[in-house]
Amino acid sequence: MLPLPAMDSRQGAGQGSRMLNVPSQSFPGPRSQQRVASGGRSKVPLKQGRSLMDWIRLTKSGKDLTGLKGRLIEVTEEELKKHNKKDDCWICIRGFVYNVSPYMEYHPGGEEELMRAAGSDGTDLFDQVHRWVNYESMLKECLVGRMAIKPALPKDYREEKKVLNGMLPKSQVTDTLAREGPSSPSYDWFQTDSLVTIVVYTKQKDINLGSITVDHQGDSFRVETIIKDYSYLIHIGLSHEIQEDFSVQVVENVGKIEIVLKKKESTTWKSLGCPLENHNSLLPKKDTDLYYRKCQLISKEDVTHDTKLFSVMLPPSTHLQVPVGQHVYLKLTIAGDYVSVSNPEGSFKISQFQEMEDLFLLAAGTGFTPMVKVLHYALTGIPSLRKVKLMFFNKTEDDIIWRSQLEKLALKDKRFDVEFVLSAPPSEWSGKQGYISPALLSEFLKKSLEKSKVLICICGPTPFTEQGMKLLHDLNFSKDEIHSFTA
Repeated sequence: MLPLPAMDSRQGAGQGSRMLNVPSQSFPGPRSQQRVASGGRSKVPLKQGRSLMDWIRLTKSGKDLTGLKGRLIEVTEEELKKHNKKDDCWICIRGFVYNVSPYMEYHPGGEEELMRAAGSDGTDLFDQVHRWVNYESMLKECLVGRMAIKPALPKDYREEKKVLNGMLPKSQVTDTLAREGPSSPSYDWFQTDSLVTIVVYTKQKDINLGSITVDHQGDSFRVETIIKDYSYLIHIGLSHEIQEDFSVQVVENVGKIEIVLKKKESTTWKSLGCPLENHNSLLPKKDTDLYYRKCQLISKEDVTHDTKLFSVMLPPSTHLQVPVGQHVYLKLTIAGDYVSVSNPEGSFKISQFQEMEDLFLLAAGTGFTPMVKVLHYALTGIPSLRKVKLMFFNKTEDDIIWRSQLEKLALKDKRFDVEFVLSAPPSEWSGKQGYISPALLSEFLKKSLEKSKVLICICGPTPFTEQGMKLLHDLNFSKDEIHSFTA
């Protein structure tokens, strides 16, 4: 596996099958304080001490605004209907339920407008007036939980509207997934004159930009989201043309992904498009095929006498970030200017870093590749970290990748230390020599404190990794304390 630099990359209406049926109505209402003769909107005078800044201060005060003492719950339709009074008002927006009672006096449009959606799904009403408002941030301290929904299965999966605006059909979820996998994700979409927004509801809180890859080729639009060990795929033949560039955003606290597309023509789309292969499927990651996109090779440089560094540029119509501890596969034509790059692969999870205090890295040759991002993330993103040690095995001094950079890092950051081990050292070599062994590991793997939380990462040729894993188990390290990188 060749070392690759970090690749630069290039956002919903409510659930398609609405959880609750809200009667179609004009919003604001005809006699609403928010409606004026011109058809525009006017704000309602607020009491003193009820400004936006006052609301922000209240949300940061630590006061329990939900009445649930920090718990998040699943809300049934019946339960939601009960909370329909001014002093007990719950509203559902895009599948998430908020207690908006504390916000009543702070709402610029007046209490009457909020009460129109009391105890019901207010997504349609919200979209007619407040589509652009970042309600997740505004109401995050009022979040009660998500709707507990059991969507009906579409009779005909090929029926476009149900497929493109519905929850994941159970027919595509295996029995194993139903028992062990994540809650079934779903997606929806909405549009303005110039934009189309696709929203993915993952129902997981550990989603980030590295969890998502997006590819637009021709009229094919493909979004793959990794949720735990599963792959959720949206694969659509778009009904209209879009521009090359798009944006991807993640609302991490609710696991929502928003992908914003730019229309080529300002026309109203009657549908998002037609389903393509494996659209709206949730499958174990191990059962999915690698997907490649064609990237331009922009530079190639020697790192050592037998290692090269390739830099590739993603197409403008692709969003891809390689998560820490993962890798990609390459396919290229000899002497070609383009290389095909796969989706990220690998079993490493950022959660393995949680509360980690000592990190030990064992690398041989180009097995150093995954350690680059692991090392950077550990030193910049783990507050509990006390030390990082790298033992780097090579045949000769000329084989050591980025030796000077590693030595400079060790001088700059006192938490980091590197040891080079050579199997065929020159006579003047004063460092360690030999192969991975109990003696080398026993001396190297010394914790900063007796009860320090430890993670050991190992990568190299298969014999090196297998021998290292055996020795680590012999030294009584548990499987939870060891991660081996294998391709």
